[in-house]
Amino acid sequence: MPASPPRDRFRAEIAALRACAVLLVVLYHLWPGRLPGGYIGVDVFFVISGFLITGHLLRETADTGRIDLARFWARRARRLLPAAYLVLASSALAVWLWLPLVSWRQNFTEVIASALYVQNWALAADSVDYLAAEAEPTAVQHYWTLSIEEQFYLVWPLLVLLATVLAVRLGRSRRLTVAVVLGATTIASLAYSLWITQANPPAAYFVTPARAWQFGAGALLALAMGSATVRRGGAASALSWAGFGALAWCGLTYDASTPFPGTAAIVPVVATLAVIWAGEPTGPLSPTALMRWRVTHTLGEISYSMYLWHWPPIVILPYVLGHELGLGERIGILAFTIAASWATKRWVEDPVRFTGRLGLRRPARTGVATLAGAALLVSGCLVGHQSAVAAEQRASEVAAQLVEDAPDCFGAASRDPEKHCVNPELADQLVPSPEAVVDDYARQYPGCFAGVHDTKLNDCTFGDLSDDSLPHVTLLGDSHARSFLPALVRMADQRLITLSAQLKSSCSWTRDEIDHEDPLRVSSCQEFKQNLQAWLVDRAPETDLILTTGYARLLTGSGEEQVDSMAAVWRPIIDAGVRIVAIRDNPRLPSPPQKCLSQLEQITPDACAFDRDEALGHVDAFAAAGTQVDGAQVLDLTPFYCDDATCPAIIGGVNVYRDITHLSVTYVRTMTPYVYRRLVGMGALPRPT
Repeated sequence: MPASPPRDRFRAEIAALRACAVLLVVLYHLWPGRLPGGYIGVDVFFVISGFLITGHLLRETADTGRIDLARFWARRARRLLPAAYLVLASSALAVWLWLPLVSWRQNFTEVIASALYVQNWALAADSVDYLAAEAEPTAVQHYWTLSIEEQFYLVWPLLVLLATVLAVRLGRSRRLTVAVVLGATTIASLAYSLWITQANPPAAYFVTPARAWQFGAGALLALAMGSATVRRGGAASALSWAGFGALAWCGLTYDASTPFPGTAAIVPVVATLAVIWAGEPTGPLSPTALMRWRVTHTLGEISYSMYLWHWPPIVILPYVLGHELGLGERIGILAFTIAASWATKRWVEDPVRFTGRLGLRRPARTGVATLAGAALLVSGCLVGHQSAVAAEQRASEVAAQLVEDAPDCFGAASRDPEKHCVNPELADQLVPSPEAVVDDYARQYPGCFAGVHDTKLNDCTFGDLSDDSLPHVTLLGDSHARSFLPALVRMADQRLITLSAQLKSSCSWTRDEIDHEDPLRVSSCQEFKQNLQAWLVDRAPETDLILTTGYARLLTGSGEEQVDSMAAVWRPIIDAGVRIVAIRDNPRLPSPPQKCLSQLEQITPDACAFDRDEALGHVDAFAAAGTQVDGAQVLDLTPFYCDDATCPAIIGGVNVYRDITHLSVTYVRTMTPYVYRRLVGMGALPRPT
């Protein structure tokens, strides 16, 4: 079997690629505006791993005719886990010491996922979870790449072993059989990556099958190269320089809008393959001298630890300092990363990797040590996680009780336009607390809200529908409309209305498509709205009022086009005799309010207020359509969110926002009498008898 060079030979091109990859990632995270495509450094690491690991497996099969899986996995564990678990433990401790309780649950959940090497799947699930899509990054979010690598190390030797067994049983060439099996796997993964990048971009970035082809590309190069290591002449130099140049070009030109991995990932993968293929070219213009430079060599050696250490300070340090990172802090993080990485390599990675003590070279001992380390990490994080959950539950119970027995001027009552209301006892109150408000949404009505990819209508009604004396209201829209569901349910409970709701994530009641990177979310919304339109026409005789709103920033086209899009689906319902009221969209905040509120030493009514013009600066087609479409009206609740200059995060002792764009249910419930009063005053609902 052809094999890659022996593992103890220093390969300057590999060291240079590792140094390049880690610098791309670290500088991208520290200065994303300067290097917007630096995330492609991850792809470089994947190709290198595929090349080196496959070369190792090929050498083993060539030398022994078999693969010792236990020994292989034990070596990977000794190489990767000590540093990884050290940084995980340090990050968990830092979260406990410095991060507010509001961030504990997500951080400790992801530490557990990282310790078990399923972090990429956890992030993939969150990426399509509408409630988690705008969550703050955690201190260990970067472990998703290590999870993919570990999953590769688990599966790839099994594929090579399978190919070897097939070759022996079929009497075929081992090299050819391995190439066919790995090649087929690589092609299948690439095809899947191209498809899912178009069909579900958020998840495509994280799922293992969409990334496996990058490892496979390196593996196929290991098969093709055999033992060749040094290539001479100007062509090899040009190829090597071109590879590094392509990586730099990707780092400078790719950004968050680049569909990835998909076809865009092919460029950094091919560039990495080119550098490895070129090896260490000779000649005065070759990059070999730069690749063999001591600094390059050192960065390549500590690249793994650099990747581990650079990210946690970026997340944690702003909480410690009480402000966002400046230039000095970012340079300090870079210096800390290099120093901590060198120390980790010197005193953690190498001693465990090469030690013969405690019998760690035995796979069974390594396995026991791995399980023990994972168990300790998971156990400790479960304590922190459950502490956060218990605190959230206590805060939710307090909030629910306060809503039921609301003190004077509580929440929206402090902004009653007909009665000036001030309660000094609420001046230092915050309900729900920052750690509890993240779960303060209308989840108690799951049957009323279709998921991001659902197309079926909901079966969601409240009140006595047989009572024709009560006006029947239908609520339509996305999660912004869903925020008003508890207020309307309360009206139904008070026998003021009967209620139906058709709500779907990221799907406003318009004709045109929404602006979203997930094509499946876009297409499912269109199908849902087609079903909805027929449903509305069919039920128009029993419907008195439709309330609708949505996230205005997800609408496509100009302001005029957005109004036309709403009018196209509204007019048939208006012509059928149904009144439509559009609720002006709520403010969209420039930064997470809970991050600010959780760091306050003292609660004050004006704490963490946001500029009104910035929060309401977007075009709101709902308000425009409610004014311009004949037969429609607009319900503008802005006075309950904002004053002349600011939009407070705390109103009447209530935490107004769940995140940067959603209202808390607690605050909406306090708005119930004022929403009803407004609807009656504008003639959308009859006056109670």
